[in-house]
Amino acid sequence: MSISLQPIITGMNGGPEAIMQNFNNVKNEMERMNGSVTVIPSEQFTPINGFSIDRKSCRGFVYKFDSFAIIVLGTYVGNVTLKGWTYKEAVTIPKSYLNGFSKFQTFNDNRRTTDDSWQYDIDFKIDKGVMTVYTRGNEYNNKGLDVAISGILYN
Repeated sequence: MSISLQPIITGMNGGPEAIMQNFNNVKNEMERMNGSVTVIPSEQFTPINGFSIDRKSCRGFVYKFDSFAIIVLGTYVGNVTLKGWTYKEAVTIPKSYLNGFSKFQTFNDNRRTTDDSWQYDIDFKIDKGVMTVYTRGNEYNNKGLDVAISGILYN
């Protein structure tokens, strides 16, 4: 939040007006920042490339503001059968939830660990509305993986 406020000193000409203008600047910025929340229903998550998803584990929220949005996505992906060091698109959501934003920056590290202590990476491709999986050194044979990501959408 960036607001430019006019300094006000005792006895200045137009002091009450300047106070009111500062108040209006703060009020307008607060109203601008007041966002909305959109819930992405589990039915809108679509597994691709032979993966499956647990509909009960799907969660999706978009917190929209004027010039950016915060997105939180997650589900449990099954039928993961991939060789080590393989990248695959796993789950899509409709791009309409991305509100026309063109860039995505994750809030956290994308590296995850399985129950067997195997590492894998996840990512979100905003141009397609796709969550991805990247297996690291191990070969996955019908595994299940938690695919959850959060970050900021912007232009």
